[in-house]
Amino acid sequence: MCEPRLVLAALPADVLDEIAYHTAVLDLLGPPHHLVALLCTCKRIYAVLCSQNNHHLYARIFVAKFDHRAARRRMGVKAGHASALASQLTRYCKAIRNIRSGDIYSPSITKDFLRAYALCLENDGKNAAQLRWAGLFEFAEQFILERLWEGRDTLQGWPVEDIDNSLALWLYWYSSSEDHFASKTREERDMFMELLRPYALYNFRYPPFFAPDNHAHLPLYGTPDAYRDHSTVTPHGFYPLYRDPALCTHTMRHYGRTLALAEPPLGLVAKLLYVALQEYNPVDTELLIPVDRDEAALLHTRGPTRADYAEFARTKAVRHPAPGDWRAAALLRARDRSPSMASDNDWERWYGCHNPWAPSPSHRAKYTFGSLTGLWGGRSLDPEILEYEYATNTRDFDADLVERAALNVPEHPLFFTLREHRARPGPAAALPHWQVHGRDPLNEGIMNAYLPRGWAGGFLATERAGALRIFQVGRGRQWVYETYAPGGKRGADDAGGGADAEMMDVDVDADAEERIGRARAQVQRALGDGMDVDELLESVASGSGSGSGPSRSRSRSHSTDSSGSSSGASDSDEPPRPRGAPPLDIILTGSTETRHALAWGNYHLYGRVRAWDGLIVLVRAPAPEPDVLSPFPERLEPYVFRGYLLGGANLVGAWRHVTDSVHTIPVEGPFVVSRVAVPPVAAVAVEGGAQAA
Repeated sequence: MCEPRLVLAALPADVLDEIAYHTAVLDLLGPPHHLVALLCTCKRIYAVLCSQNNHHLYARIFVAKFDHRAARRRMGVKAGHASALASQLTRYCKAIRNIRSGDIYSPSITKDFLRAYALCLENDGKNAAQLRWAGLFEFAEQFILERLWEGRDTLQGWPVEDIDNSLALWLYWYSSSEDHFASKTREERDMFMELLRPYALYNFRYPPFFAPDNHAHLPLYGTPDAYRDHSTVTPHGFYPLYRDPALCTHTMRHYGRTLALAEPPLGLVAKLLYVALQEYNPVDTELLIPVDRDEAALLHTRGPTRADYAEFARTKAVRHPAPGDWRAAALLRARDRSPSMASDNDWERWYGCHNPWAPSPSHRAKYTFGSLTGLWGGRSLDPEILEYEYATNTRDFDADLVERAALNVPEHPLFFTLREHRARPGPAAALPHWQVHGRDPLNEGIMNAYLPRGWAGGFLATERAGALRIFQVGRGRQWVYETYAPGGKRGADDAGGGADAEMMDVDVDADAEERIGRARAQVQRALGDGMDVDELLESVASGSGSGSGPSRSRSRSHSTDSSGSSSGASDSDEPPRPRGAPPLDIILTGSTETRHALAWGNYHLYGRVRAWDGLIVLVRAPAPEPDVLSPFPERLEPYVFRGYLLGGANLVGAWRHVTDSVHTIPVEGPFVVSRVAVPPVAAVAVEGGAQAA
């Protein structure tokens, strides 16, 4: 007797959901290609399981394959709605599939690059695995080798600065590792450095900042044209360079929303990559100098020893991104610290700093208080002055000059210890900034790290009892800044929550999450297509959904994108941002440890953080007299270092000489430092607020 056959289409919808889910995740890497055959079985199965009718199934698949915590933390609870996750699954799968195809001339490459960049900033372990499956590092490398200098014949030979080139370099960085760079031959590294060199060295054409560094206060007033009237005219255009925001703003559908995003500075990542490649070249430690400091003392000689050069050779300026671990990402609990939190400030810059003339849509911090406290080490590169001046003053790019130049740019060790101080809340709590004079509205004190005029000699700063107290000499005014203590609270009350604040996550285990997901799917099927269950729950929780039924939900979510996700009131809606107190002013002080001062020079440092984008500005000046530590004190000069802390690990930017005018185009060079130790806590009086022990 024949047993009756079980018809697949006759199974209950929740059973079909389970079958579809486990079919989709047979291979966790890559798109859920096994699901296609199941969807093609019959019309009834397709109707139950297609993405338009079953957001919760595809949201479950997304959570199994991609990291989702960062989006919810940064964009709010709507980014965790099933409709948002389902739409994002489609977009991310298209992006990694297109990258895996290897077509660097794909018409969708800009969209694919934008989504891959978002995957990098949201990575907790799963995203990096998906991008490795897609072959992102090899794809970006091929693009750089074949297309980075493409189209330069239209710009007098200068390499193009656009969104594709920028993202190709950023994605190359995020997908790289020490093994990738260490495995390359010297010739291969030189080939990349030759392509990167103009972007890395020539700040006058490829600035590494989201807005000109000469401004401390943003948004700016007026229009770009008004600022150009005060700028210096060069063969490359105006200096400082004010870009049209329309040319540097790009849109992307992300978790059911349309976001306006900045173009990540190409000049910034080029500096990071150039230094990363150069530091694989060996440092000569077998010089005819004393072996160590003891021998130098016996010989009565000053300057670096072999031991100092050996330390420099061991100190890596560049820390490659940690790819994370898939298993660890899957086991993360809601109250755990996500690896992606290290990139929260980078995300906020990308999202909130695309237009220097408009208020930032992001009300969260672009810098986390406490991130720089400690000992930092790395290197700065010094471009050849004649080459730099020639490039500055010529309209046409001389590729032969790049080929003739030594790719291994002269470098200098950088070691300094930093401390951070935050203004306490209250009226007039922050130290005034540089006073802008009407005759030069572009000068907001960059040469003095945005600190007030007369800082050197006119102010006295003393650090004690966990605070930096700043006195204005002869005026009797005082400002008190809280000093960050290692191990203390980090950034939790900065600018609306800072980078450490998780947003409304509920700590549930995996089984409970599965049960909740199944229950929501059942409710969604009962509601039909007229309402999203997540919108209903949100309206009930907020007290706005009582008695309104589906019609109210429809009015709040009347626009749907091609993948069926709710997009809010309109396609151009930005995600709701948590509003907090204005960002508190942060001042930096620093010094050179004795062993580094004896080798490389004795400096003190002072600086400030620009709240709009987290730009870190440090003035490094010779230590006050008498200087008994510096080997050649007469050679020491003040420099201004400006840059961003990327991924919480690398301080990257450009140094410049202190000049009398912001309109003077200086020789500039890249620098990169990373944390190497935790300094001892000390407190001493500081002349001009610039030095602490």
